[in-house]
Amino acid sequence: MLKNYIANSKKIFFVGIKGVAMANLAVMAKKMGKTVSGSDVGEDYSTDGILNKNQIRWSIGFSEKEITPDLDLLVYSASHQGKKNPQVVSAEKQGIKTVSQALFINEIMSGFPDKVAVCGCHGKTTTSSLMAYALIRLNEKPSYLVGAASFSGYPAGDYQPGRFFVVEADEYGVNPPLDRTPKLKLLNPNFIICNNIDFDHPDVYADLTETKKAFSFFFDKVVGEKDGKNHLFFCQDDKVLMDTAKNLPRDSYLTYGLSKQADLVISDWSVKETESSFALSFRGSSWGRFTIKLFGLKNISNAAGVILALANFGFSIDQIKRSVAYFKGADRRFELIAKVGDTYLFDDYAHHPHEIATTIEAVRERFKNRRLIVVFEPHTFSRTKALLDDFALNLAKADLALIAPIFASARENPENFDINSEAIVAKAEKNGAKNLLAFSSYRKIIEFLSSNIQSGDVIFTMGAGHIYKMKNDIIKILPSL
Repeated sequence: MLKNYIANSKKIFFVGIKGVAMANLAVMAKKMGKTVSGSDVGEDYSTDGILNKNQIRWSIGFSEKEITPDLDLLVYSASHQGKKNPQVVSAEKQGIKTVSQALFINEIMSGFPDKVAVCGCHGKTTTSSLMAYALIRLNEKPSYLVGAASFSGYPAGDYQPGRFFVVEADEYGVNPPLDRTPKLKLLNPNFIICNNIDFDHPDVYADLTETKKAFSFFFDKVVGEKDGKNHLFFCQDDKVLMDTAKNLPRDSYLTYGLSKQADLVISDWSVKETESSFALSFRGSSWGRFTIKLFGLKNISNAAGVILALANFGFSIDQIKRSVAYFKGADRRFELIAKVGDTYLFDDYAHHPHEIATTIEAVRERFKNRRLIVVFEPHTFSRTKALLDDFALNLAKADLALIAPIFASARENPENFDINSEAIVAKAEKNGAKNLLAFSSYRKIIEFLSSNIQSGDVIFTMGAGHIYKMKNDIIKILPSL
């Protein structure tokens, strides 16, 4: 049952409705029979099409005039000043119920028997999308919410009463700096898949130890489940995750990975330009060979986590093999934008040094002997400053890395930071790398690319900001031979 404050709400307003999670939540609310509207900034977002397709109205800006007494509920996130947003303030003054995005998600998912949360600092969008996709292919008609605009031909959020609810569990804070409570702490799943634990949000966590504590709190929520099933699924290859798991009873979780210590062991893997394949064995018993349309060892590992959970839910191995075989990934995750002649353009959301390294590794595995050009836009000044050494180290793994100006978070003031893109280049050069270049604008990057792209190159726009908007300009200058 949904809590009364959602079930009894007829008109719901979403502040920052163009965010990928918020846009899909708005669609889900409309499918519940609610009247939905919202607000956001005027610039184009990848979710504009989703809102237009579902005939959901939004206003530009955050005028208090949009918050009318007939609204029953307002949903906000950490974006656009969080609880300090003038529309949130106005709603509370009028006695209109306000709720954070995380609590809203939790109340929706509470009405489902099997609530599957996918967490981890990297790879959770791909993993949660694959889980939702597989359940769709298995005719389970799942409800789900993942952090992308779309995946493999499906919208990234859907609502229909049934057995499963799949959610991408975000470790970011509810409303930093006022409320740094990790959003995943407010979710109450009964199944959790975790890929990894890393230090990714210096504006929320003091260090890696504090990050691990948040995940431990989350895992503890399902340890007491007593129904004969396993409820926790961890990647054995992630040392930080497995160190955190030491605090849990060993019989409370199953593991997957390349390590021979994993319950589900990945072996004999192969990556080609069109697909990846691998063998799986569970505690010495072969599950046979699987094929997926994802690339790189990390994505093979992510798929293994989904496969392990699906088997735990009672699906046969043959059913699972068919359900995962044609998944092509989520929006902005190793997404093929264009192929002109023999030159490729991809887009990827990687914004943390480890994600950059993982994507580059996957490119090297898929495309042998091709030159890789990464066009990277750092996201947040705080992350760039805290992880400067790792950004310099991992961007240097490309053949050429072109770095745009830092894309600031709406929650930080650039004037408070003594960091810029040039600092990444300087750090890389100090380490002996000469293949990083910083630029003052997108236009300068296009000018450089226009005279430096070669036929056969693999080009990636990369980052969590607006770097994906360069795609049309890059396509125009791709060599056609």
